[in-house]
Amino acid sequence: MRCVLIKMQKLTHVEGTALTDHVIKMLFQSRIITILDFLQEDVEKLSNICKLSIPQILEARNRILTKFSAPVINGSCFIDKIRKGTISIKSGVKNLDNMLNRGIPAKTITELCGIAGSGKTQLALQIAINCAKETHKTVLYIDTKGDFSALRIQKILEKCQYSFKEVAAIMSRIHISYIWTMEELVNLFKNLKNGELVIDNLVLLVIDSLPSLMFQYLGEDNKLDTTSRIDREYDAVQVYKLMACHRHKLNRFRRSARKYCSARYLNLK
Repeated sequence: MRCVLIKMQKLTHVEGTALTDHVIKMLFQSRIITILDFLQEDVEKLSNICKLSIPQILEARNRILTKFSAPVINGSCFIDKIRKGTISIKSGVKNLDNMLNRGIPAKTITELCGIAGSGKTQLALQIAINCAKETHKTVLYIDTKGDFSALRIQKILEKCQYSFKEVAAIMSRIHISYIWTMEELVNLFKNLKNGELVIDNLVLLVIDSLPSLMFQYLGEDNKLDTTSRIDREYDAVQVYKLMACHRHKLNRFRRSARKYCSARYLNLK
């Protein structure tokens, strides 16, 4: 936006420089009208037109650049500023949160990849638990494999030495939904988007896992006719489109098996 203003803004008197109204009038007569014209023109030509010395022209240019240019900030200061303004979802794993600068960043898409048995589901559960505990809001956990275990969550909470009351409160805020096909997942996102499905205080959505659905589309292409493949590919595209274009602010935590992701987290405002 500032570049556009510099390009279009008419050249005027700049305080503290030799660009007086008389000098600017001479520049206009030479078709040097805008700030950009003045900055791009040859210095010697400007000196001849304005009857000013080259140092005076350079001083005027520096004043203009200082006035209209964006503020300069070094890389480390910029990163610190971004970090301080970033809302994070803490996993509850101290070393991981420190490595990720206080946790998984909200309002962005984050992906976790790993081989089978590397602890992706365990981390998914840990983040869901910690999010439900810290925010006191609802977490929707979508299971596509049919292996979600409430007992597993209970054991994690008990190992963290939460009281019975705290365990009950945290578990009550983690809602479970079973999805078996890509069509069902598309419909879920559509219903969330258009308001047909309303979940009070929904702050995090976990999908565990996407490969279970994707492999239905990609694993047996030779057994599907062209129309079926197109329909299924369209459904897959709709999932990603709804994730990206959802009217809520999203933070998706996605994990992969092989080259596909295995779980996603979406942080909805």
